Amino acid sequence: MILVRKPGVPDRPIALVGKRLFGNPDEVFLQSKPKRGLLTSAETRSIALSQLDLGPTSIVWDVGAGSGSVSIEAAMIAAEGAVYAIEMDPEDHGLIKSNADTFGVTNLTPILGKAPEAWEDIPDPDCIFIGGAGRHVRGIIEPAFARLKPGGRIVLNIGSIENLHEVHELLQRLAGEARATMINIAHSTYQLERHRFESLNPTFLITAIKPVKS
Repeated sequence: MILVRKPGVPDRPIALVGKRLFGNPDEVFLQSKPKRGLLTSAETRSIALSQLDLGPTSIVWDVGAGSGSVSIEAAMIAAEGAVYAIEMDPEDHGLIKSNADTFGVTNLTPILGKAPEAWEDIPDPDCIFIGGAGRHVRGIIEPAFARLKPGGRIVLNIGSIENLHEVHELLQRLAGEARATMINIAHSTYQLERHRFESLNPTFLITAIKPVKS
């Protein structure tokens, strides 16, 4: 069988023309203006999603989901699965709903609440992304890891060196192995009749896989 694409016919619904499966520009997501800059950047988001190793039917937790950029793109990749976006800020919780409507995802469930209590009644995940727990991240990892299915992945986005050390050490103990990746992005900008690079703050991703008991 040979499939031939018809010229001029879009490959996605009209409402989603111009939107990507993942790595969408930050500007397409609604954000809380006082907290702008806390959104997981497009580049970091793309790498995090690849490290989550999502499948079509994956069950995903996004803890500290913010305005939902990771949740939404995870929902589009795991189109036959389910994504739970856990966020304690009511304003951001509302933005998750609005952004999900914009992208037309129907397999995303926003949950307003504080971890770990907020995830008591949802299914165990195949993968977990933690991106917005701040200084409280250490207290979230162990209960999240306990719910993670064997063979599942947990990925954390860490902004400070102090948290990097603590989280890496904890995941090493829980999983036996953890991998840290530093992401250092610079974008070109035109200043004083010259092109220069403007750097974003470095950020870190830590990934671990829950061992399968033999």
